[in-house]
Parts: sequence; structure tokens; C-alpha cells
Amino acid sequence: MFFRLSRPMDIDPGQQRLLDLPAIAECVRNTAAGLYAAGVRPGDRVAVYKENHFDCLLLAAAGIRIGAVPVMLSGLLPPDSVRALLRRTEPKVLVSNRRLLEEDGSGASPLSSFADRTLCLDGGVPDALSLADVLGGPVPAPVPRGGDELMMLTHTSGTTGIPKLIMYTPDKLQGQMARLESRHLPPLTFHRNDVVAMFLPYVHARAFTWIYSVLTLSPATTLLMSENDPEVVGPMFRQHRPTVIEALPIDFLNMVRLTRDNRGDAFASVRMFIGNFDAMRWSVIRTFLNASRRRFPIWREGYGQSETGGLGMTMITRYRANKRRDQQPGPRKVGRPMPGFVQLKIVDPRTFEPVPAGSPGVVLAKTKARCVGYYKEPERWDEKAVGDWWNTGDIGVMTRTGAVKLFDREVNYAPGGSCLEHEDVIVDYLPEGHDVALLPVADGPLVPVVAAPDGRLDPKQWQRAVRGVPPLAEPIVIDFKDMPRTGTGKILRQELRRRYLDGAGHPGSGRWT
Repeated sequence: MFFRLSRPMDIDPGQQRLLDLPAIAECVRNTAAGLYAAGVRPGDRVAVYKENHFDCLLLAAAGIRIGAVPVMLSGLLPPDSVRALLRRTEPKVLVSNRRLLEEDGSGASPLSSFADRTLCLDGGVPDALSLADVLGGPVPAPVPRGGDELMMLTHTSGTTGIPKLIMYTPDKLQGQMARLESRHLPPLTFHRNDVVAMFLPYVHARAFTWIYSVLTLSPATTLLMSENDPEVVGPMFRQHRPTVIEALPIDFLNMVRLTRDNRGDAFASVRMFIGNFDAMRWSVIRTFLNASRRRFPIWREGYGQSETGGLGMTMITRYRANKRRDQQPGPRKVGRPMPGFVQLKIVDPRTFEPVPAGSPGVVLAKTKARCVGYYKEPERWDEKAVGDWWNTGDIGVMTRTGAVKLFDREVNYAPGGSCLEHEDVIVDYLPEGHDVALLPVADGPLVPVVAAPDGRLDPKQWQRAVRGVPPLAEPIVIDFKDMPRTGTGKILRQELRRRYLDGAGHPGSGRWT
């Protein structure tokens, strides 16, 4: 089993691009020695806030090896959010790179002031340690921890403000979240001859459950992608033909161009595309499935949350994807709960009593993988924990056969329809390079915010696209790149309200976001 990197890791002085398992293990040991030399000891927090790459995961493994608790922070978080999370966790060491350390944000305090010591991986920051300062020392012995002890902190998406920090233990992350995915379940899991391409925020818990499945199922080659630039992705995919690709919606959007280059040969060998973190637009799913030259490629869409792990999944075939979205009316199906692992139910958001099949309500989940809390914010955790059940904050329905379909997040839900469904239909009829967010308002039709190339929208194309949806307000048209998103590509709808609706309130309570 080999790992090919789109670029060398920031923690590797040897700048390797091809690694096997012994080389990865050695990198973890050397990095553990470096963290120890920087002053990290068992029980300390180590904040990892750097450019996205596979070495984020290895830095976490190195910290865990010596008994520390990694605090995993996306390099795409705003500096002010990072300050708030560093203030909350009080790390012994902050591991970062020069560009991020030199960003100001609105706060006056440098990020390095929130940690006892700062390790700058590419050097050049005054008073910060460099890699050369800490590498080369003796490797400390591993420090075991109990299954119920705190192992790691990662953050939520932060769509409504400062992200929450989720607390993971070995029993939850390794013993439960990674358990199902590490089983051999063809065609849904990895084969020994697969070439797996992975685009992930490597600070996310999903990266940790994923690496367990890779190490257990041993695909032949894993392509570790740190960016979605077609100029980087295209040559790598043509040289090492992936058979499985997992990526974020924003990654797939940026790679659409490659489906046209050389007749989409970069994706010719793909048997399975995997979408996580947020629903992918129907037109994009169709584009990638049609780019595969496999006879029966599939799109595997997962439904879950950082606090619970996977809750369900659904498969989309090429035949189904080639039907227009409005030919399949109704909310998007996210699948059935995983038997023996997850229970789902739909309840009234006021009484929490179950509602009849086909009636909308809040989706509650029950799973042994549910994490143990939000770090230093028990009140926010208690708001979402309903006994053994977890309030997902999603509005959905359960069919008579037990499948769950999602309308919207509760904070954005207006009775009478699904904004996500209408957005799917609209985008399916707009040319490539467009996206839409529908914002419910108290008295009036849904307000569409349309992200279009160069901020220009063809009126005739728009009228054609909205024929099959309820009447809308006049569209607010912005440049595609100006659509506010989280680091994983989710649209920041609250930010759209602030910018374009004078901060008009959302229709839901927002209690469970």
C-alpha cells in the first residue's frame, strides 16, 4: 500500500511525495519527538492550525502518541474564530505556518500569544520555533490512554458564529465511528486494487475515521490531495487513475472543468464517487457519473454529523442522475439508518413526540458513536442532547419504508416546501458555474441569492430555471466567488441575510444549529 501526495508535507524535511506505511510511522515518531522537544507533555493541548494537508492528521497522531490532546483547527477559519478557540483551549503549543500566523483579523493579539510556545513549520516568524529547532531528538515512549479519556478536539462548521469544539474519546472515534466503514462491504468500501483519491479537511474527524478504513482495507494506492486546483488534480489523476474519489462539494465544483478536458479521462476509471459534509447539487452528480467510463458507476452520499458520525447513506446511479431533478419531486433522500448502528426518528419540534410517517419534523438520531460533549460549553451540548437521542437540527420526513428525506436545516425551514429541493431544481436548469441559495422571509416569497460567473445572470435562463418552483422574489445576483461559504463549502446563509436582507431573521428557532 502506497500513499502519493499532491505536494510534500510541511512536517517532512525530506519532502517526500511517495510514502509507504513504515515511512508514515517514522514520520509520526519523529514528529512526536519534535512536539516533545517543544515542551508538550501528557495532558497538554496542542493546537494544529495550518494549511490543509495529510500532515494535519499525522500531527494529531504524534500528539496523541505522547499523551497530548490535539486541537484541530481548519486553516480556513477566520482569525477571530481561531483566537476564540485558542483562548478556550489554552494550548501548550500552537503548530502553524507563517501565512496564517501573520494574518491579523480584527483582534489585536497575535495568535502566538494564546499558546505557551509556537512552532512555525516554514519558519520566519519572530520568537517562534522552527522545525529545525525541534526535530532530531530522542523519540519518547508512547503514552496509552483509556477508552473513555479525551483524545482529540475538532470544531463544527461555524455557520452561525464561533464553532463548537467536539470532544472525542478512543471508544467513540475508533471503537464506534470507524467500525462500520472498516468492514469489507463491496461495492461500498475499498477493494485491494483500488486507487483512492481523497480530498478532505484533514483536521476533521472524518479524516480519522477514513484513515482507519484505509489501514484496515488496504487499497493499493491512496492519492492524498491538499488542493482542488484542476492544474494539480488533472495531471495526477491521468497518471494514477483513481477508482474511488471522496471530496467535498466545493472540491467537486472546482473539478467540473476536468470532466470536459480530454473527454473527462481523469475520471474514466472511477467506480464510486463519495460525497460528504453537505448535499451535492444534482447537476454536478450527473456530470461526474457521466464522466466515468465504468459500466455502473455510483455516487455514494453520506448523511451524518461530526458529533455522531455516519447516520445513513444513499446510492445514486447514472441512470437516476440523468433524470432531471424535477422529474423526481420531493426532498432529497439521505437513506435508511444503518442497521445495528443507528436509529432515526422524526419528532414534533415543540413536543418531541413522534410524528406520522410522511409528516415533517426534527430528525433525532440514536447511536453509540455520539461524542461526549462540547469542550467547555456543556449548555450548548445539553440543548441538543435529548436523553440518548441527538437532535440533528434537520427537518425531514420518514417514509413508510423507513427512508429519511431532508427538507432543510430547522433554522432555515419554512413550512410548505424544501428550499434545498427548489435549489436543486433551479441549479439543474442553469448553466454550469451557477449556484443558488433561497432565503425564507417572514412576509413574502423566498429570496434567491444567485452566484453567477462575473456576477451576471441571463434573465431568460433564470426564467426557464424557476418555472417549476413556487414564485420567488427578484434574484439578488452576486459573483460566484462572493458566495460566503465555510471551509467545507457550506453556504453561510446567515451571512447572506446580514449582507443582503439587512439581517432579517430566519424562520426557524435556531436552537439546534
